[in-house]
Amino acid sequence: MGAMAAADVRVLGPVEVVGDDGAIPLAAKHTRLLAALLIADRAWSVDELVEAVWDGSAPASARKLVQVYVSQLRKALPPGIEITTRQGAYEATVATDALDAARFERLLREAVVAREAGNPALVLSLADRALSLWRGRAYGELAYEDFARAESERLEELRLAAVEERLAAQLQLGHHNDVLGDVLSHAEGNAFRERAHELAMLALYRSGRQADALEHYAALRSRLDEELGLEPGASLRELQRRILQQDQELEVVFGAQAAVALPVPPNPLVGRERELGALHTLLDRRESRLIVLTGAGGSGKTRLALEAARQVAGSYANGVRLVELAPLRDPALVLPTVAQALEVGIDADEPALDALAAALGSQELLLLLDNAEHVRTAAPGYAELVARVPRLTVLLTSRAVLHVSGEHVFPVAPLQEEAAIELFSQRARLLDAGFELGTENESDVREICRRVDGLPLAIELAAARIRTLTPRTLRRRLDDRLSLLTGGPRDLPARQQTLRETIEWSVELLNGEERDVFARLAVFPGGASLGAAEIVADASLDTLGSLVDHHLIHRVESAEEPRYGMLETIREYVLELLGTERQSTALGMARYLADVADEVEIEARSRAQALARLDPELDNIRAALDACAETGEAELELRLAGGIWRYWWFRGAPAEGIRHIERALAAGDGSATVARAQALRGAAGLAWVLGDIERAQELAQAAIPVAVEAGSIWDETSAHNILGIVANLEGDRARARLHHRRAIELCEQLGIEPVVQKVNLGVVALDDGDLAEARTMFEDVLAIHRRNGSVEGIGTALLNLGVVHHALGEHEASLRAFDEARDCFEEVGFRAHVAHAVQGFAAFAASEGRFEDAARLLGHARGELDEIGAPEGDFGGDMVELTKERAREALGEEAFEAAYAAGWEGSA
Repeated sequence: MGAMAAADVRVLGPVEVVGDDGAIPLAAKHTRLLAALLIADRAWSVDELVEAVWDGSAPASARKLVQVYVSQLRKALPPGIEITTRQGAYEATVATDALDAARFERLLREAVVAREAGNPALVLSLADRALSLWRGRAYGELAYEDFARAESERLEELRLAAVEERLAAQLQLGHHNDVLGDVLSHAEGNAFRERAHELAMLALYRSGRQADALEHYAALRSRLDEELGLEPGASLRELQRRILQQDQELEVVFGAQAAVALPVPPNPLVGRERELGALHTLLDRRESRLIVLTGAGGSGKTRLALEAARQVAGSYANGVRLVELAPLRDPALVLPTVAQALEVGIDADEPALDALAAALGSQELLLLLDNAEHVRTAAPGYAELVARVPRLTVLLTSRAVLHVSGEHVFPVAPLQEEAAIELFSQRARLLDAGFELGTENESDVREICRRVDGLPLAIELAAARIRTLTPRTLRRRLDDRLSLLTGGPRDLPARQQTLRETIEWSVELLNGEERDVFARLAVFPGGASLGAAEIVADASLDTLGSLVDHHLIHRVESAEEPRYGMLETIREYVLELLGTERQSTALGMARYLADVADEVEIEARSRAQALARLDPELDNIRAALDACAETGEAELELRLAGGIWRYWWFRGAPAEGIRHIERALAAGDGSATVARAQALRGAAGLAWVLGDIERAQELAQAAIPVAVEAGSIWDETSAHNILGIVANLEGDRARARLHHRRAIELCEQLGIEPVVQKVNLGVVALDDGDLAEARTMFEDVLAIHRRNGSVEGIGTALLNLGVVHHALGEHEASLRAFDEARDCFEEVGFRAHVAHAVQGFAAFAASEGRFEDAARLLGHARGELDEIGAPEGDFGGDMVELTKERAREALGEEAFEAAYAAGWEGSA
């Protein structure tokens, strides 16, 4: 027997097998064969199966056909049901609870046990579930076949027993008036079932109809004598005697446990349909019986738990109980408090756990424990209680994971954006009947919900301000969330009346080390990598794990090492905790990021994909640069800002990059350091990308003496590269070659192959009209990069080769080069060169006379370049301008501008 199967095998009605996609169609002979195999837990011989399938009219080939049908069934049946061969016979093996008849019998056995334990409510629940599996006569139309008749009759007898267990339980619970009709109908349909008539007599008597009960007995006695020559059994005779004597014990019923009403929230639950459905399923299946709803303070755990408990309360025979743990401070009082809520008495020397386990026994109960995070050391008691009470389910809300055996963690995340907006709107309308969400305020409400991280509590606190503030004003004041988001309903606990108190409740549960690490992590607005957390925040894995368990930080999915983020609403509070350590911790973050930037810069020289490591750090980098500027740490600011110049370039933000670098350059004392040399040549490169050739030349010239004095040959090399490019743009080919050849010499000193410098010399040759030299140079560089696998290098060589092919009239070759180059630059995220490849596509379209396409492609490329602040004409020599002129001339001014504008808009 294994785990729950994918198949649902049904015989309590027509025989069928249901898989994930619905009922599996089976031919009539296959159905008969399967039905026979399902009847007994034994192997069936081929001859027995022949008889079952053909019922005495088997063809000569029947034995072989049985083998064929078995083979076909094996292929058709889903996981969970297998047909095995043993010594020439066949046997069906069905996974645990996959067969409805097996489930039915298990539930009926459990109902009998519950009756013997004196729990009629559970009997009723189990019998209801057992009978709900029936869809008609067992084995359907096959029920009267020789091979199935005995099994069908056996199951029918059990069905009647289940009906009687159900009716008896209802009578025990005092529902005699409600079920009298059902009881009498059951007795009438089963003339000689004594148990049926006992129930009928008891129901009549308890309904105040003693004479009718005695008359029912007399009629049954007469019928038994006339038709069977028998007297009623001892049990029926004893019941008649007790009815005659009006035995007081016949009136005793087990009153259903008084239902404890769950608090009914005044407003509907918003935006939790998916979570509610999943939780409902989890509670229905009973597979997990210690379910812990965890999430940040204010995420709506209690509201979700109450709604889920209310939905499933009717399926728990002994109901649902709510126990509030928030008022407790001593974990030792948790189980006694639960016992008191369940009205379980505890002797002075008796452990509460023992008393609860004994009292609950076989009860089927849902126990909702709310706000358990501050008494977590009581958690092992929940696990043991669940283990000792087999039908108890504990649904618990906690801001922290419990870490006990059998715990099923159910995370409750903040609301998705649209649900958050709906919640804000609903709550705002309750306070201000005139509030309507519309075009004039939707963007403000959307930003409010985003700024409070989608936390339901924070959204409700924000909406509570709508009577005094417009959404626009409320949005503008959210920079100080903690002071603004106060004034929650007075009937809520104090910890839920302001956002600050909600967060404080969680933080107070931390120990000193956890609180310190938590505070330091707040300096990372973009979240901290594991390495950053360990180095900057002095965090251990155990401490990080505890903070995750408390839902004060969350692990962010990352292809590299783990990262840990923090909701902004929480971060604002925690930065206050950091106090005077804030600046020193922020500078520690800056030093860490500068070290990362150094590693990335070296790797990105040959593999641009390395820049992706900085993507999740962008907000941290910005914050670190600002911290350096605020504290006067100019050299650190130079090192960090200059160290990521290539990142700003590749990610299409050269203007932001040069702004940070020039601020750092201005703040420094002008010393000739490696950081300053790197910053100068980085700024020069970004100025060139932005089309500010004069500034690029000025910065590159300033970088060379600083690099020489600081001993940074690499920065000196890069500065010569930029000066060579600038000279070429100015038409001074000789000076351009001079700088590029000097760069090659410096590369040789470093032992580096000068591929970038060869590309630059190739561009000079191209612009000088020497297409043969340019082609040779670019093909040489392409071969080098294909060998070393540099995607960026391959793309750069192909981009330039595309221009050469175009100039030589080799248009198909140019298209192939531009297409592969575009793929390369999309892979590494180099937006400017992706746009340059699109310009190449425009040139190819023009070469085919497709001038409207050419104009659109040129406009699209221009839009991409404008978005990143790069000029249009710094690539391809005169190819772009000539393409534009040809298209304009062919289309006319108006049509060209329309197509160009359409392409530009399509890039936005």
